[in-house]
Amino acid sequence: MRKIKDKSLSVVLPAFNEKDNIEECLNNVYKYLKSRFTKFEIIVVDDGSTDNTASIVSKHQKSKKMIKLVKHGRNRGYGAALTSGFKTAKSDLVFYTDSDNQFNIKDLDKLLPLIKTHDIVAGYRVNRQDPLMRKLIAFVYNVLIKYSLGLIIKDVDCSFKLYKKTIFKKIKLTSQTGLIDAEVLLKAINQGFTVTQIGVSHFPRMKGETIYEMGKRNKIFAFVRPQVIIELLKEIKLLRYQLR
Repeated sequence: MRKIKDKSLSVVLPAFNEKDNIEECLNNVYKYLKSRFTKFEIIVVDDGSTDNTASIVSKHQKSKKMIKLVKHGRNRGYGAALTSGFKTAKSDLVFYTDSDNQFNIKDLDKLLPLIKTHDIVAGYRVNRQDPLMRKLIAFVYNVLIKYSLGLIIKDVDCSFKLYKKTIFKKIKLTSQTGLIDAEVLLKAINQGFTVTQIGVSHFPRMKGETIYEMGKRNKIFAFVRPQVIIELLKEIKLLRYQLR
C-alpha cells in the first residue's frame, strides 16, 4: 500500500497497568504507521496506572517524537480514557484500539478504504479469542444495547474503530465506562454521520489482566465485577435520556 499523504491519523491507545504489553504495542503501531502515513501521532492515555506503563511510554517518546502521553491522576474508566484521547487528537482521522495486543494493527488496511465513503468504520471480531463466559457476556451486552438504545451493530464494544475527526466536534461524550463505544455511534448517527462495519482478526490476551473481570483472563470462565454492571446500567439510563 502506498503512503497516505493527503490525510493524517491519530491513534488512541487507552492503557491501564499494561506494562507487559505497552512496549510491543507501541513498536507494532509505530512501525505500521511509519510505513503508511507521512503525518501521524500515537496518543497513549494512561488511565491512572499503578505500574510503570507511563515510564515505558516516556522512554519511547525520546526516540519517537510522534508519541504523546496523556496521564490521568487516578483510574477514571475506559470511557474517560478514550474521551481524553479523542480530545487530544489533532489529525483528520482518529483510530483507537486497546494496548493489550489482541488486535493486529495491520487490519487497519481493511478500514482505511471504507473511511472514504463513511464517517465511521467499526471493526467486528472474527473468531473472537476470549473465554467462553466472556463471549456469553458480550452477547448479552450486545442484546442489551440493541433493545435499550436501539443500536444494531454486530460487535458494539470491539476496540478497533476508525472515525473522521469532525465527529468529535459535533458530539459531547459523557460515558466513563465501556458504553463509550455505543455512545459515540448513537450520537454520531443522530447527527447524520454514516457507519459501516468490517471483520477484523482477534487474538487472546497473553499478558496482563482486565479491570472488568475477577481473576485472570486466560481461563474458560470469566465473571464481570458487579460494580462494572452497576455503573454500566446507570450510564445506559443517562444515555437514553440524552438521546430523547
